[in-house]
Amino acid sequence: MLGASLSASPLWAQTPESDVQQRLRDYEERLEQLEKQQFNSTLNDAGERIRINGFLSAGMSRAEVDTTSGSASYIDGASDKWSHDSLTRAGIQFNAKLSDRAEAVVQLFASGDDEFNAELQWAYLDYQVGDSVSVKAGRIVAPFYMHSQYIDVGYAYPWASLPAEVYQLAPVKTMEAVEASWRFTTGPVSHRLSGFWGSSTVDGGERVANAQFQADDLSGLNFTSYWRNWTARAAYSAANVSVSQDDLAAAGVPPILGLSFDEVYTYFAGVGLQYDDGSWFFSAEKARLDFGNWYPSSESGYVTVGKYLGKWMPMVTWAEVNPRDLDRSLPAVLNNGLAEQQKSWTGGLRYSLSDSIALKGELSYYYDFSDSEVSTSGFFVTDGGQLEDDHATVVRLSADLVF
Repeated sequence: MLGASLSASPLWAQTPESDVQQRLRDYEERLEQLEKQQFNSTLNDAGERIRINGFLSAGMSRAEVDTTSGSASYIDGASDKWSHDSLTRAGIQFNAKLSDRAEAVVQLFASGDDEFNAELQWAYLDYQVGDSVSVKAGRIVAPFYMHSQYIDVGYAYPWASLPAEVYQLAPVKTMEAVEASWRFTTGPVSHRLSGFWGSSTVDGGERVANAQFQADDLSGLNFTSYWRNWTARAAYSAANVSVSQDDLAAAGVPPILGLSFDEVYTYFAGVGLQYDDGSWFFSAEKARLDFGNWYPSSESGYVTVGKYLGKWMPMVTWAEVNPRDLDRSLPAVLNNGLAEQQKSWTGGLRYSLSDSIALKGELSYYYDFSDSEVSTSGFFVTDGGQLEDDHATVVRLSADLVF
């Protein structure tokens, strides 16, 4: 029996070695095909679920401004030497579809102003509650202005740089918040009403030594209407704003004055109107930033008119910013240092190189930094000296693209 058992060897032992190797190769090929199919299926699913978009701006700027000593630069970074940092930036956005109603959005951003250090600019969940109602939560756009949604996407607007008199009034881009929006129509007019609540830390910029304005309980409403080629918008937001004593001192507020900036009720209000029929372009905004304490409030606005000439678009912009509610009990030098006042004319030209690339150039002339009530440097930052003249110019060139 033992001999019979030994002689009944298994089937694979009776198969020639070459046949065994061939079968193993066949198995390996089948496994490889299955792995490729699974990988391709995963890629297809990811391609359907994830969308990637991006933008890039590369530019240069230069300021012509005379000072009694030292040098000066504009609030957007333009100085007496050609600089590429202030107008050069890039971003990439990922939209991941989680379900038929939910989407996750992440945007990375880097700019020359911050030495091209990448930051997480957006990171939020967008949930479609119904056909006309949606909710966002996370790090989202702070919707203060007409162009806030794409404030860094240079290709999306005709200027090389958005009018600083308005867009630097409250230089807040993002906030950690919850936002709910409702879209509806009344006859031929469509509307979007949104409300938000959250917080944000706002860098005041070089004019105030980059003081950090902490805005808590930041809430607001925005109402936008669309009719044919017209867009109209109104916005109101308020917050309890605080600035540390160290930042106040760095901004030029002497500690000896005993001034503080703790949970100050502050509001921002803005209105805007835009017309764009592919032949003419018109845009105007007016804004007010009001601090409920000794800090100077400001009111600003701009008007832009442009004409499409094929791929070319020449345009002209007038803008101004003025201080409001100055505390006359404070030293004049303090009001002069914190108040914002200037007017400007800007002539610009945009050329659409393709459906996704635009070339731009503009020349801005700034004036009326001072009057009988206040003496400022406008939106120019000096390193100790004063402006010799009540005017200055800035040249900007840029190439903007989306992909």
